[in-house]
Amino acid sequence: MKHRREANVYWVSDLVKCPIKREFEIKYPEIALSSIYSPYYILGDLIHKGLESVISEKLNARVEVEKSINVQLSNGMEVIVKGRIDSIITTERGENIGIEIKSARADIGIPQQHHIDQVRIYNWLFDLTKSILIYITFNRVTEYEVVEKASTEEVIYRIEDKKAPRYSWECGYCSYAILCPYKIAK
Repeated sequence: MKHRREANVYWVSDLVKCPIKREFEIKYPEIALSSIYSPYYILGDLIHKGLESVISEKLNARVEVEKSINVQLSNGMEVIVKGRIDSIITTERGENIGIEIKSARADIGIPQQHHIDQVRIYNWLFDLTKSILIYITFNRVTEYEVVEKASTEEVIYRIEDKKAPRYSWECGYCSYAILCPYKIAK
């Protein structure tokens, strides 16, 4: 996990995953730490670092760009939405274009919907013209352009929606599945 957990802070990645996982990460942070030692996580981290380095050097891009916005929920409570996009390139025309890097075991089923949603939220948060979603798999490197932006209303809905899991496949990859009452067995 790359960021410190706070109860009133919602990271963009929280808005595209099971809301119960976020609660467990706050309550049991030591379990989240165990996942950083998995070979898949290490490989993904190395891919990110390597491609960010190339993008920074070759395209004069900013990397690991962070921003936060205060959002008022429907109950009147104010929370902070934070995001850290992999890279932002400013064009000669002054347009800001985001780059989000993903690694995958295979190129079947990409782009994944939760990744598109994540990039749409980055487009909203950073007020980007568009973003490029780059996938690095064992078979190829490919990219997808995402022009759409999430709305503030969608972001609020994602914070308030407690449907667990958000996607049926999440439980199979979740470190907290062993103690989650919402686990879907497959």
